[in-house]
Amino acid sequence: MGISFGTARLLRYVVASAAKFSESAVIYVSPDRFSFKAIDPSKSALLVLTIPKEVALQYDVSSEQQLAVNLEDLAKVFRSTERDDSVTLNWTESSIEVSFERKGFSRVFTLPLASVFEEVPEIEVEYPNTYVIRPSELYEALSGLKDVGDVLRVEGDENSVKLKAESELGEAEITLSRERGSLEEAEVNQPGFSVAYTMELVQHSRLVVRLAERTSLRVGPELPLYLRIESHGCTIDYYVAPRAE
Repeated sequence: MGISFGTARLLRYVVASAAKFSESAVIYVSPDRFSFKAIDPSKSALLVLTIPKEVALQYDVSSEQQLAVNLEDLAKVFRSTERDDSVTLNWTESSIEVSFERKGFSRVFTLPLASVFEEVPEIEVEYPNTYVIRPSELYEALSGLKDVGDVLRVEGDENSVKLKAESELGEAEITLSRERGSLEEAEVNQPGFSVAYTMELVQHSRLVVRLAERTSLRVGPELPLYLRIESHGCTIDYYVAPRAE
């Protein structure tokens, strides 16, 4: 059984992001979709990549399966990708084969599957506030705040969302708003919120944001930050737990 996808670059960035906070990931496959999930040991960050059957170049899956992979090893394999590579994943009960193809030239890697893995929970939360942000603007905002502080505070109202980096030395703030064109949509039922997150965990999403065609940020008082990234017909859902204050 296997699946082929048109751009290996997206999977490369997803795997690299997940490898920053987790040692392993679980791949869930079914006849209609492929999911890749990674959670950090403290349950403070969760990444879920979903590839629907319809966007795959080839999709040969007849039954549901769960596969555990070592992220460090998988990240090393994906670092060899070129910009225009397609990727094919094939698996057996004991191994996963990763093939990259570009202009008729193939490179094939085989990795063992892990025998034990942790179940990744489903998150079902109703969010009062959703902001659709231009991907390039979100990427620049996260890049600009990356080295400023170890806390990222998110605040917002009906017309804007503010990202604040906080440290003992001070803070820096970037406002994404309708007026400036960085905010495309806003559905806000609970304005005036203020939630703090660990900056390092939020920054792990930045690689994938670079390839996004659409990004939305969902947030609310005392709720996990939920960043949805849409690219090439796939979705990447990234959650970060709020910090205790």
